[in-house]
Amino acid sequence: MKPDSDEIKSLISQGGGYNPDWFTIIFKRPELERESFEGGGKTAQKVLGRIKENPNITRKELASISVISEDGIKYHITNLKSMGVLERIGPDKGGYWRIVGDDA
Repeated sequence: MKPDSDEIKSLISQGGGYNPDWFTIIFKRPELERESFEGGGKTAQKVLGRIKENPNITRKELASISVISEDGIKYHITNLKSMGVLERIGPDKGGYWRIVGDDA
């Protein structure tokens, strides 16, 4: 006989919720690789590569030559800026991107 939901709630609230007839399933997720920015994400690396090629490039131009949306480009640029890898020099119109630590 299977316990109904009220029995289960009662057992759990009493702290004696373990029943040897029950079982537990544990799903283990694969370890995610946490990379320093040296490796970074593939998309972020592509964005940086395009910016290195043309520091005056706009988000709209980046989106048009890549497979992600303008909002996706904005997301990656925001992350790169918060990580201190990328900075904007000058105004939105007429400014340019600078890759921090890139002397080339």
